[in-house]
Amino acid sequence: MGKLGRVLWLIFGILLIISGIATMFNPIETVLILAYIIGFLTIFSGISSIFYFFGLKHKSGSTLILLDGIISAVCGIIIISNLQISGAFVPYIAAFFVIVRGVVAISSSIELKKEGYNQWGLSMISGILTLLAGIILTFNPLLGAVYVSVVLGLSLVLYGIITLQLWFAYGKFFKI
Repeated sequence: MGKLGRVLWLIFGILLIISGIATMFNPIETVLILAYIIGFLTIFSGISSIFYFFGLKHKSGSTLILLDGIISAVCGIIIISNLQISGAFVPYIAAFFVIVRGVVAISSSIELKKEGYNQWGLSMISGILTLLAGIILTFNPLLGAVYVSVVLGLSLVLYGIITLQLWFAYGKFFKI
């Protein structure tokens, strides 16, 4: 790895940490950016499905692929053209995800109990708490926006720290 590669790696790690901190302290902007990204990904998905349709238009059921592509592209355009409204839905998506995780944890703890696992109660408690957190997020979208921003921000910071740790560690192997 050359000097330029090491410098870029260092800059990347530092930018990840800065981005993570900025994300945690700007929840509304973070949610709007996420809505923008979701919109573009939805448009891309729609366009991809439309192109996929043209390769399969002679197959049975291919019209559903075309319909999916058109609907996805239109939804993506709607998402991007109304970022404030779309951004308002991101916390609800996060809340839904948290609720599903809680239900899965509760269900898993019941299965663990049936299998005779003695520590199933911890999974049950965490599942119930996760479910309650999801319900609370559903009724408080601002809290949901903060939740999304904090989780994303912490992830970026941790990834940045890992990147810097590897930069220092590998620096010992590549003396430049």
